[in-house]
Order: sequence, then C-alpha cells, then structure tokens
Amino acid sequence: MATEQLGVGGLTPQAKTFYERQLLMRVRANTPHASYGLMKRIPRRGGRSIEFRRMEPIAATTTALTEGTPPTETQGTFVTVTATVNQYGLWARISDVADAQSFDAIVPEYMRNFEEAAADSVDLLTRNTLTAGTNVQYASTAGSRGQVGSGMLLTLAEIREALGTLKRNNAKPLVDNRYIVILHPDSWVDFFADANVVNAFLYSKERGENNPMTTGVIGDLLGARFVETSNARIFSSLGLSGADVYATLVCGREAYGVIDYASMGLEVFQEGPGGVTDPLHQVRTIGFKLSHASVILNDNFLVRIEHVTTRKQAA
Repeated sequence: MATEQLGVGGLTPQAKTFYERQLLMRVRANTPHASYGLMKRIPRRGGRSIEFRRMEPIAATTTALTEGTPPTETQGTFVTVTATVNQYGLWARISDVADAQSFDAIVPEYMRNFEEAAADSVDLLTRNTLTAGTNVQYASTAGSRGQVGSGMLLTLAEIREALGTLKRNNAKPLVDNRYIVILHPDSWVDFFADANVVNAFLYSKERGENNPMTTGVIGDLLGARFVETSNARIFSSLGLSGADVYATLVCGREAYGVIDYASMGLEVFQEGPGGVTDPLHQVRTIGFKLSHASVILNDNFLVRIEHVTTRKQAA
C-alpha cells in the first residue's frame, strides 16, 4: 500500500515554505566616533562654515619686576579652526505593488535601515577626520606606518604611553573623569591577551559576574573608558611586509568637533506617489538626508596609536 508523503507525488504542491515574519537582525557596527566630540550647530542663515577660536595660554613668568619699571607688554595669540558642513544621503524607489503585496512590510524596514545607515555614515565620516590627525604613536619600535609589523600589538603599555601624552599636554578627561579609547574588536582580542591587562582586572576589581574577565567588556582602566567598534580605522596592507595597520584613538575633552545645520539635521522621509513623473501613482521614495562636518580642534588632545593585530598580520 502506497503511503502519501508530503512533497512527494500527489502531495508535491503541498510542500510549502513557511516564512518567518520577523526579519533577522542586520549586521551594524557600533557608532561611537561622533559621540565624544564638541557638538555645535550652525543656525539657519548662518552659512555653511563654522570657525572655532582658541586663545593660546599666556606663558607664566618667573622674572621679578624691577621697582618702578613696567615689564614689556604681553600679547595674546589666537588660533582658529574652521569646518564646512556638507550634505549626505541615500534613497530608494518602491513600487506600489511591492508596497502593497510584499510578504514583508518593506517600507518600515527601509525606514529603519536608512536610519541605521545615517548613523553609520556620520560615524565613518567622523572617524576619517580623527584618523587624519598628526599626533601619532607607532607601536613598539616603529617610527612610521610602514615600519609597523608583526608583534607590534596594542598593549597596556601602549595605552599608558598615549594617556601620558594627553596628560603631558594638559588634556582634560571627557566622560565621568575618563579619557576615551576607541578600538577595533581585533585589537580587543590582543589587549585581553596582555598579561598586564588580565592581572589588572583580576587584582584591581571584584571577582564575579561584573569583572571584565567575565563580561568581556573592558570598561574603565587607567582612567580611560574603552569603546569597541568594527568601524575603527584599518590602513590595509600599509604596514611592514604588507601588514594591516589598525588605528586606536585615545582622546580628551574638545579634541574634535562635530557640526551640522540646525535647520537641516537628520531627516528620514518617505514621499507618497504622484507628480508629473509618476502620473499613475506607481512609486514612492524612501531615504535619508543629513548635514555633517567634523574637525580636529586640538591635535594635542588626540593620540592615534598605530599597531597590528594577530588576526590581520600579513603572512
């Protein structure tokens, strides 16, 4: 006696695919680069560019005055930094049939996706500005990016040196009396492999579920707060023997600025059908538009550590 089986013979049309309505999570990087800058907005009708000014410190004096004789006058010096805001955006066209008949709610999903893309865009634009700074610390004995090679990893000693540079430059902490360190997950792997880091967490923090060795979150160490992101800059194949060089950023207060237009910030929009180009109302558009500029305000308050990682070293 034949046994009817699903998907076989006469039951072949009955073997349907079940579609899970909840869409899977998108892969997005953490976006911290723009979060720690000095935030400013250019007001409506204020032009495209912004100018920051800083009066340089007046040097102290250790020379005694001569009685009855005034010293030479002191003149202050101002430094200016400018940045020009540009617009960025992406959009998509959705047909009326796709909108109405698609199994998934594609319009809301597009909206959320564009919101994430906007945040990612601002993060990458800011990152590119910060990693072009002139205050560079090459790992180990390297004297240039091209000399950064095998074994020159991110260690506690490198972080300590960078923090020492900021303190020597009188840079102020940024958040909760902490400096900020932005690093790549590949750099995190090597940092946690440093015995000095492991010992610091084992002996300076309480054991248990909140210890960094349990959570895997570096958190605060040496007066710095560590933030991980796969958006951290990688200078591909520019190190010794073609090694990938990673940039870890260590920054203090007012190291950089992040600027937009007050009247034209982030806008995620959808336009309904119609108009002379769509006489039959067959399409709608979805997209985002934003204004953005970023600028280094003081190179002395920002250190870029260039190093390799064990994961991405060239063979």
